[in-house]
Amino acid sequence: MSRLGRGVTYDPTGVFPPTIKWLMLANAGVFVFDMLLRGGLGLTLVGLLGLTPAAVIDHGWVWQPLTYMFVHGGFFHLLFNMFVLWMFGGEIERLWGSAEFLRYYVLCGLGAAALSFVGFYHSTVIGASGAVFGILIAFAMLFPDRYIFLWFLIPIKAKYLIGALAAIEILTGISGGGDGVAHLAHIGGMVVGFAYLKWWRESAPAERMMTRWRRRHLEVVPGGASGAPRVRESEIDRILDKISEHGLASLTPEEERILDEASRRRDRD
Repeated sequence: MSRLGRGVTYDPTGVFPPTIKWLMLANAGVFVFDMLLRGGLGLTLVGLLGLTPAAVIDHGWVWQPLTYMFVHGGFFHLLFNMFVLWMFGGEIERLWGSAEFLRYYVLCGLGAAALSFVGFYHSTVIGASGAVFGILIAFAMLFPDRYIFLWFLIPIKAKYLIGALAAIEILTGISGGGDGVAHLAHIGGMVVGFAYLKWWRESAPAERMMTRWRRRHLEVVPGGASGAPRVRESEIDRILDKISEHGLASLTPEEERILDEASRRRDRD
């Protein structure tokens, strides 16, 4: 648990936030079980749990648009998806809370599945990539000015790097790909994620969510700290909106001081 001065507490819920931790464990568990089946019985979970749109329509295998997100074709496929989920999703789960984050993740995965019905009707799609690309879009929209170090060396703002990745996926998906990667599914995850974020941020539910987040992390003390002048609520709201947009690292020392004087740690029992 990290703190902003004496009065403001920001709870990162550990290195692995709850939803991300369980998603990673579930994906790893399915992968290990699939490897054991392959080695012991020569069977695989891909046909049963992977998404084959024709099987969903013709045979009623309605679980596949959900279960395909937990099946991966190889260790590095799994490793890449889980690394990106952890690297970019952690900040989002800490901001939204576990329930909201899980809902968004599943919606993006279902969006990826929906486009798979268009482009891969008789093929099998596996992997969490569609949902993960939705996470990337959310990160770019929520923390556009956060720097990401490309190859651990080159600092690039999230909005530019993720925007470039999105453009590449769209162009590759439109051109047909041909590399064995379900680019259309990635596009589906991104489109649903973008639409959800735009609706969520620009409608009344967005304000309700922000209010819940504020209450979860901060509790305003009337009059501020002892001997400190009262800080206007609108100023607190502005700073909290800035945290939402650009992350905690974007705060100036003066803004941290204001939050410190206007807030106290909330009982998390």
